[in-house]
Amino acid sequence: MRQSVRYLTGVAAGVLVLFGTAETPTRAGGPVERQVVILMPAPADARLAATREALAFWNRTLAELGLAARLVETTLVRESPATRPLENYAQRLWRQAGRISAGQRGPRAPRELLGLAGDVVVLLSRQHLMSFAWPVDGTDKYFVAIGTRTDDPGSNPVAARNVVAHELGHTLGLVHNDYPAALMCSPCRSALIAAYQQRFLPLTPADRARLAALYPAR
Repeated sequence: MRQSVRYLTGVAAGVLVLFGTAETPTRAGGPVERQVVILMPAPADARLAATREALAFWNRTLAELGLAARLVETTLVRESPATRPLENYAQRLWRQAGRISAGQRGPRAPRELLGLAGDVVVLLSRQHLMSFAWPVDGTDKYFVAIGTRTDDPGSNPVAARNVVAHELGHTLGLVHNDYPAALMCSPCRSALIAAYQQRFLPLTPADRARLAALYPAR
């Protein structure tokens, strides 16, 4: 059985509230490999490196926890016509942020998204929207949009890694917490995040326990 939690977003007075929906997967008995597809509409994009670093962070973290789960990049799609309907879908989801109740379906996912052979589809969006993760209703697929807002930490290379890692955390079943400088924070304190010396913000003990409850041991 899955649990569904939905969030609202906004930015005010140095406080970033992140957006996402976490559907908690049922714990499986064997190794769990989530295939990741990345769509990059532009010929070159610094967020690609941030995304790959975030994937490596999660795989390293899952291995350190002794869990048989991985996020594996399988496909990189560059400048594809398929990105236009995904951009439209991202915009519709963003406009409805916080207005879709738990249990309700959001906008219908485009066939271009449903047709991609991946469990997690990451769109490096050209749009001025906040980054988010969204479960595609009726499937085990997640749609992650990484936006270009100037008030989004994604505009900073250090923070960009953490924004992508935060959204990927939702695809693994993690939910927001109220620690303002933890990876899954919401709201997050920008000043505290900027002062943090490590490349990735920390997970809380509750985050680690949740992952251990969701995924089998190696």
